[in-house]
Parts: sequence; C-alpha cells; structure tokens
Amino acid sequence: MPETQLPPVRGLTVKQPWAWAITTGKNVENRSWKVPEKYIGATLLVHAGLQPAPGAFQDERILALPAMPEVLAAGAVLAVARLAGCHREEDGCCAPWGDADAFHWQLEDVRPLPEPLQYTGALSLWTPSPALLQKVQAVR
Repeated sequence: MPETQLPPVRGLTVKQPWAWAITTGKNVENRSWKVPEKYIGATLLVHAGLQPAPGAFQDERILALPAMPEVLAAGAVLAVARLAGCHREEDGCCAPWGDADAFHWQLEDVRPLPEPLQYTGALSLWTPSPALLQKVQAVR
C-alpha cells in the first residue's frame, strides 16, 4: 500500500454481549474467515447487532468482566478500534478471548464512544456512510 493511501474505515457488526465486551477489554474478535490483508491497520467501527449471541451471556469470560449494564445497546456503533492483525488460532493463543478453530482479529486502540450511535449494520465488513463517520468524529 502506498504511504499516502490510508486503510479504509469499515464497520464490523458483533453480537451482544461480545460488542460490549470489546468496549471493556476484549481485544480479539473471533471469525470463521480471514480478514483481507488490505484491511489490516484499518479503523473499525464496532457495531452491536440486533440479535444477541446465543448462550454468550453465561460465558465465563463475560461473567468475569465488570458489571454489565442492565440494557445493552443494539443496532448501534459502540466504539472505534484499529484492526491490528489477523491469524488462525494456534495452541490457545490470544487467551482468554481467542476461540479454538477461529481466525483471531486483533483489536487495538479501542475507544468506546460516550453514547451509542444508532445505525444499521451488515454482515461482513461494511462501509459506513459519510454521515455516520461525521457523527463518530463529532462525539470522539
């Protein structure tokens, strides 16, 4: 990538409570697919999906985090992060957040937004609208 070309900003929809966990220290997002190399270094908008992850609210890693809010945002951008890398799980790496048989998307510089920004996410990596990017900049 030429030095003048910055990685794109993309949105990543994550089911709750995993999206909330990213705002409180979860630094790995588990996916079944490898992120394309061109997105390494990209800014990600961490978006909470509308549907919760089945069984995740009883996951020991979630229960070990600070007290969860009574109501978790859904259908909203919660944080901004940098996608620092992606690798296949190997020998229990990325504990405690990395799952076996998954690609580990490494997140760095996670900055929760002061308030969730309602927005419709999508599957895979999605392109945020210019209006959403302006709102994110305004509240950061």
